[in-house]
Amino acid sequence: MNVPYPVILLLLAVTLAVAIWGLGDLAAGWGQRRRLVARSVLGSDARMLTLRGRFDIAVRRTGVGKALARRLAASGIRMPVSTFLGLMIVGGAAAIVLIGQWIAPVFGLAAAVGVGFLFLAYVRRREDRRREEFIAQLPELARVLSNATHAGLVMRTAIEIAADELADPAGEELKRTADALRIGQPLDEALRALVERLPSRELGVLVSTLVVSARAGGSLVTALRTIASTLEERKETRREVRTIMGEAVVTNWAVGALSVAGLGLINLLQPGALRVMSERLVGQVILGVAALLFVASLLIIRRITRIDV
Repeated sequence: MNVPYPVILLLLAVTLAVAIWGLGDLAAGWGQRRRLVARSVLGSDARMLTLRGRFDIAVRRTGVGKALARRLAASGIRMPVSTFLGLMIVGGAAAIVLIGQWIAPVFGLAAAVGVGFLFLAYVRRREDRRREEFIAQLPELARVLSNATHAGLVMRTAIEIAADELADPAGEELKRTADALRIGQPLDEALRALVERLPSRELGVLVSTLVVSARAGGSLVTALRTIASTLEERKETRREVRTIMGEAVVTNWAVGALSVAGLGLINLLQPGALRVMSERLVGQVILGVAALLFVASLLIIRRITRIDV
């Protein structure tokens, strides 16, 4: 049985992407092992860096690399910036080749841009999910801090206890805050850095309470217990709102997926129909308007379903 050429290209692109991902993780593990070994020798870190490590550092020094590294760290994706960019480039190239087999090449370029937006949308989705998970842990965090301060412990020790007791992502983020406090960073700066990594209204209120109590004093235990009960109520409200609005979002994505599947079915029933359509001005206008309407519907539904609780 003859395998279609686009299917072969798709399999090759997927295989190449998985290989880049695996090599990136393998190289990251080797690099971490070498850095751990080299810590015993002063000044040997620079010599132990591999070529890939130097390239990753060079990418991180750029404006785009810094922003992307910050977003990857906030999303919890443990992947070097260079590996992420490599996967994005491979995905864009595969989109150009595959889409170019079905319709006009100009739509292949548009698909490559769309692949880049999909990668960034995935990172943003991971950021939002991690932020939601952290917000869900805030009531428990407030209770742990309240119990620790009620026992007479200082805030630095209370944060270290919370970092040990809470699961990720709260445990991981609090460990960073505890490390910053351990090396001498002021409490307000370390907590505000936590808010910058995971911006949310709930965390801002908790951090403001901790900073004000540390500066001016007051009944911190009572304030933390009140915040814990309030955050628990807000968590339940947010869960109900997200459940109610989830149907509209899923319906919108389902309609878009069915539209793309319909185009593929047309091309399967009548091979070459999409290419003939996309090479004419009328067909290009129709496809362009359909894509713009789909993107506009996504933005509108996202705006409608975004409710601040």
